[in-house]
Amino acid sequence: MKTLKQFQYFIAIVEHGSFTAASEHLFIAQSALSRQIKILEDELEFILFDRTEKKIQLTPAGQSFYQKLKAHLIQLESSIEVAQGIAQGRGRCLQLAHSSSIVLDPPKIQALQSLCQQQGIEIEINTLSSEQQIGAVLNGSIDLGLIRPPVLHPMTDISCIELYAQPLFAAVHKNHPFFQNKSSIGIDELSGQKFVSTPHAERGGLSYLAANLCLSHGFHPQKASIRSRKMSQLALVDAGLGICLVPEEFRSILPDSVKLIALHPEPLPSKVCLIWSKNADEFIGKTAEAFQRCYHARPEPS
Repeated sequence: MKTLKQFQYFIAIVEHGSFTAASEHLFIAQSALSRQIKILEDELEFILFDRTEKKIQLTPAGQSFYQKLKAHLIQLESSIEVAQGIAQGRGRCLQLAHSSSIVLDPPKIQALQSLCQQQGIEIEINTLSSEQQIGAVLNGSIDLGLIRPPVLHPMTDISCIELYAQPLFAAVHKNHPFFQNKSSIGIDELSGQKFVSTPHAERGGLSYLAANLCLSHGFHPQKASIRSRKMSQLALVDAGLGICLVPEEFRSILPDSVKLIALHPEPLPSKVCLIWSKNADEFIGKTAEAFQRCYHARPEPS
């Protein structure tokens, strides 16, 4: 049976000009190389080399075979590279979603750029609530999700790693009389304030976390007349309709008239986690871990 190795031996002899040079290049004995070429000629039923001359030459049949074979092997190598790329995920377009309470800030974008370069992939980004992301990961409509716990959906079939954690702050209007000249405030002191974000009955996330924090300090957050669970809650604070509790990353998107005030006692940091399905292919898990490394390897701002 003709083999790929025999074809490679044949091409090496042609391109190195002799059996001796080819055997040195291939690291095999010249006698073994000659034997393989003789077997190949027997199977092909025509002679490849004219051995009557001191310097080997291709027969007309050998010359035609070499040209066609060389082209086919180049195409074969290209096909193998493409298939390897598919197996390794190169050229793949991954679907990534993030909660609206997770800011797509320069550090994350920089990490995603590094990830794309390292993995040879593309990424499409969408916004979904943390709860919706779990369902989307499980049904395969997204590959990776950035969520802000807590979530109410079971995580049994979800792989999860922490990306980072940040403290919570009160986002208030700079001209709000209650917060004038204050750089920090007790959580229980917020009991008389209107909150522009309240928890969803069937979802976790930032608003749920903020409400639980208030409840743990003995009060239920009062509802403002207009509310939002999205980043637009900052616009409501800007309009003087109330306050909200947000993670530190919101500092990068604050309206000019809104400021962040530290809370005391300082609550547990709010985590952001990267999730994917336990049933996803191995490449997804490796990409998630690579994204975590890219995010933590980014240079600190000067």
